[in-house]
Amino acid sequence: MLAAIFGLVLMMCVLGTVNLGRAVYDKVQLQAAADEAAYSQAAVEARVMNYTAYTNRAMIVHYASIMAATSYLSWVHFMYGGFKPVLDVLKAVPFVQAVAAVVDQVLSGLVTFLDSAVAVLVPLLSAANLLLWAVQEGAWASVYGKLLLAPTGWPEAHGGDTPAHAYQPFWPNLIPAMNATVFAQTRGQLTVPQDQAQSAKLLLGSNDTDVQMARMHMIEIANSARQPWVAYGDGSPNPAASPLARHWRWKLSFGIGDLGIGDVARTELGSFPPGSDTVGTIANALPQIWSGQKFQGTASLVGLHGKLDLLTFVAMDQMFTTVSPQKNAYFSVWKPGTVVKAVVDGILPGFVDALQQATNAALPTPDARAFFMSPYVSFAPTARSTPGIGPAGDLGNFAQPDVLVGLAKEGVDYTREAGADVYGRKFTWTGKNAAGSGSVDFNYTSADWPTIFGGNGLQIFHKGLNAFAAAQVYYHRPGEWREQPNLFNPLWGARLIPIAESNVYAKLGLANVPLLKQYLSH
Repeated sequence: MLAAIFGLVLMMCVLGTVNLGRAVYDKVQLQAAADEAAYSQAAVEARVMNYTAYTNRAMIVHYASIMAATSYLSWVHFMYGGFKPVLDVLKAVPFVQAVAAVVDQVLSGLVTFLDSAVAVLVPLLSAANLLLWAVQEGAWASVYGKLLLAPTGWPEAHGGDTPAHAYQPFWPNLIPAMNATVFAQTRGQLTVPQDQAQSAKLLLGSNDTDVQMARMHMIEIANSARQPWVAYGDGSPNPAASPLARHWRWKLSFGIGDLGIGDVARTELGSFPPGSDTVGTIANALPQIWSGQKFQGTASLVGLHGKLDLLTFVAMDQMFTTVSPQKNAYFSVWKPGTVVKAVVDGILPGFVDALQQATNAALPTPDARAFFMSPYVSFAPTARSTPGIGPAGDLGNFAQPDVLVGLAKEGVDYTREAGADVYGRKFTWTGKNAAGSGSVDFNYTSADWPTIFGGNGLQIFHKGLNAFAAAQVYYHRPGEWREQPNLFNPLWGARLIPIAESNVYAKLGLANVPLLKQYLSH
């Protein structure tokens, strides 16, 4: 009799151990599926953000190419405008007039060819950037639409189980909506369509603060990508000696001071602040490519320094040719003062007028290049480390997005899964010869489901096994953890994070619910 009773207890312990092992295994499989689903979604987001960084860098290359072309064009026109009076004089000199005419014709043809090439290149590269922006928005819209779907159809959502018995998503509408909201909010708005409308404002030169910030980011980074020759001329800050250089200087020193002449240059992407010009047209808010060349004299005496612009030539690529006061995209802006003109005319009669006419004659044709800055997908940086509460709360973690995934294996699936030898995992023992009988039921009952507030409190979990996981899309430059997240460097990756640190967790408003954190973490 003792042996029979001991056999019954031993059998119940064995069956209980087997059942507990099966439960632990199922929980491990469920948690692994949740981790995989969260990491997979974060990896997709990281991929599109890296793609955005690559395309933004391609836009920067295009802007730098336009600046390079404009700088060459302004330099050639400046040099041609300076040589033109000399060539006109040499054409009247015997023996060299034929050579001067040929040189003038060659330079004129080169200038005309360069004018035409740049006039075609500038709008083409601007349009290419617009196409890149459209592709960026397509990628973001695709990921945004995928995040709005519950992860039941994803391969990662059933883990070690079979696709025929996929795990059930936890809050299948609410959690995906918050995942998509966090993804969109990295650009400043609550939805990606709103982000796209915000980005499009850059094309119109909107004076919205966020639009202006995005524009200045692109302008500064594009300017930083210029080559030194394009930015400020070769040899700066040590000017070259050749007058054919873009930045050169001759200087004569004499004890207490010095005199010098030379060229200085500058090319950059910039813009007027919206509404800053009295003309008040939309053109005043749009970016332009500026490129200028100056021939100037310098003087210093006992610590006092002075400069005199002798010839200035400025080039500008822009969408509209209505920037006050000049009406041409390319123009000569050198207007010597009365004293300077009188002094020069006293030394070289008629030289100022001849130089001005030659410079005007060297103006590009056509005189307008349709340049515009394209919208692009920009990051909305924030210094918050702790996320705000609610759907519209500010992002924490320095605006790095994250996703939350909840999966469940329903109780009916756990206790009545296909292929189980014993239906419902109810075990019985019937002894013989008066050895007794017994039974044990390992099915879940309503009393087994986890509730909030205890007892008969709020039941927000599935009736079965539940598992949650959070993954973050993070930005990190190797060796430099202090660099702020941005969409100009493709340094985004994915990693699992504690659930309570997730932006989505905060947006769900569950941070202050008693015991919820413990339930979500175990």
